[in-house]
Amino acid sequence: MPRYLSPLLITALFATSSLAQAPQDPVPVRVEQVRERPIQRSLPLSGRIFSRHDAALSLTVPGELEWVLEPGTRVEKGQVIARLDQQPILLRKQELEHQVEREQVSTDYLNKELARLRRLQEYNNASQRLVDESETNRDISILQARSLQARIDQLDDELRRSQLVAPYAGVIAERHKRGGEYARIGDVIVRLVDLDTLELRLQVPVVYLSRVEPGETVHFTPQGGQLLGEKPQQYRAVVRTVIPAADINSQTFEVRADLADNGTRDMIAGQLANVRVEIASNEPALQIPRDAIVLRAEGGYVFRIDEDDKASQVWVEVGEGASDWVSVSGELQAGDWVAVRGVERLQDGQAVRRQNVPPRDGPPRDGPPRGS
Repeated sequence: MPRYLSPLLITALFATSSLAQAPQDPVPVRVEQVRERPIQRSLPLSGRIFSRHDAALSLTVPGELEWVLEPGTRVEKGQVIARLDQQPILLRKQELEHQVEREQVSTDYLNKELARLRRLQEYNNASQRLVDESETNRDISILQARSLQARIDQLDDELRRSQLVAPYAGVIAERHKRGGEYARIGDVIVRLVDLDTLELRLQVPVVYLSRVEPGETVHFTPQGGQLLGEKPQQYRAVVRTVIPAADINSQTFEVRADLADNGTRDMIAGQLANVRVEIASNEPALQIPRDAIVLRAEGGYVFRIDEDDKASQVWVEVGEGASDWVSVSGELQAGDWVAVRGVERLQDGQAVRRQNVPPRDGPPRDGPPRGS
């Protein structure tokens, strides 16, 4: 072994040592500021358009149907939709009216008989028993006439109910009985749908029960409401009620919303819709961009950039997210700067050179990031 080194080898060793001890250049990174606010996320769901007035109408008296309006007929409130044959009811009413007239004749005769007996009683030619008996017969005749009149009023009510009247304006969607058929009490005659008062119904997972409240706005797009190549139009609906009863199979609850736009002419009851519900968390949470998180098998971490432009590794626990932001918990606080681009080249304690990032939600709390 030689006991001395050549000059060229010594020079090469000194050069290598100098390169190893030279400081590394700062790594360029883009940064974003940690924010604290409630999580806002858009929840895509499916819904359906319903009419608030959609009823299967029936008659409350039996009988043979004379006629029923055709399906597709538009009717106004109070318009007659179907009618029974009223002749049997009219004949019973006529019979009772004759009985009332007969009782009226009997009452007139008993009044005259009672007056005659009272005159005779004044001369002691008639007993009190005869007067009382005549007065009783007169009162019974009056009560009998009133009873017959009550039965006539019942028949008038049957005549009214023998006509099926529209309780609201709408269109006849289905016809279950036709003229000439016999209708029993409770048989469905037609289905009447109101086309002007529509609502949106959607099923929301039960985990979001506390996130949806009456008065909130949801956006939806009806399916199949446009021709090929046309862009679907978006509409708004205002939540009217939340039904806090979960479906045992789907684990969802129902939300009903009134249409807020004058676009009901472009929709029909039963039409499907794509719905987007904005869900907000109840409490503020720390949020960072998704790109700032480095995922590993043991968890995720971010690089916090301090005032000296040094990167420090911070382990975080990832929570609920919305769009490009996600909530985290860890040793971070609102206003901290984290790297969102170039994190794959960073190491703990490494110097960085910040690159300006256009603010997404207003100016940063501590001023803009430092540039190179």
